[in-house]
Amino acid sequence: MTHLSTTSQVTHLSTTSSLPFTHRVAGSEEQRNSSGFPDDDLLQGPNAAILYLILILFLTTFLTTCALGLVGNGTVLWYLCFIIKKNPITTYVLNLAAADSAVLICLFCSYLFPFLKEENDSSLVVLICFFLAYSSSQYLLTAISIEKCLSVIFPIWYRCHRLECLSAIICALLWIMPCLFLGGILLFTDVNLKVSQSICIINFILCTPLVIISTAVLFMRVFCSLHRRQHGRFFTVLLITLLVYLLFGTPLSVMFIYTSFGYLNPIYMSISMMGACINSSVNPLIYFLIGRKKMHRSKETLKLVLQRVFSDNVDCRESGQST
Repeated sequence: MTHLSTTSQVTHLSTTSSLPFTHRVAGSEEQRNSSGFPDDDLLQGPNAAILYLILILFLTTFLTTCALGLVGNGTVLWYLCFIIKKNPITTYVLNLAAADSAVLICLFCSYLFPFLKEENDSSLVVLICFFLAYSSSQYLLTAISIEKCLSVIFPIWYRCHRLECLSAIICALLWIMPCLFLGGILLFTDVNLKVSQSICIINFILCTPLVIISTAVLFMRVFCSLHRRQHGRFFTVLLITLLVYLLFGTPLSVMFIYTSFGYLNPIYMSISMMGACINSSVNPLIYFLIGRKKMHRSKETLKLVLQRVFSDNVDCRESGQST
């Protein structure tokens, strides 16, 4: 009885918890047959207990990362909304933290719904919100990287022609864009695999090349420039954030694109989901590590650390020197 109980628990976990949104994403019989779920032989004997422990460890790590990411992004949202003075950088980061928080909430719920038996309408709402937030997060990060690259390549033009309210306008448009894309796609398809594939293909084509180019430009600016000491800390923060996105955020889009070819492996999909979770959770830690003074052991307030990261005074001074 114990062996049968363990086997059934592993089977339940491997078919639900390891791959959120599976009931919405896997729409065809061919994809289900080629999904790569463990064979029944692997769920017997000692393999069942090992797989069960791995899945429990994965779920614990995943949910803990989501919780810590929500705390970090929530703290950033609080400071940027009510404590730190607004500037173009904080406007972008505020919206990015909001999008990352929404991604984490959706991922957290997607792993809990199978245990709560909340499928159908609730999971559909979470799926739509996830792709909207996930897309907005990518667009916002891409917009930040493009704007900072423009300030590096064309400092005089950037300083003279940039509108004060440009950050707010761009952020509003980047929140609207995923809704328009989703609405347009839903006019021609049902809420199933085609929607996720279409959104991920659009995001991959729009964001990934621009992020790669921006990362290369910022890398040369931060590490190869003759005036490295004059850079603001936000250049370093942005470079690390872009690298984290390429390593942990992009694989999820790639995996959803692969499903168009009938390839749906729950192990790889779960790893890519974990990568998306890390990508949305790690930014507050990056802000703190780069913003604090390494040579000083005295305690600094979080407000001072964030102000040091998001201050644009250095960027303005650099532009002035270029003129």
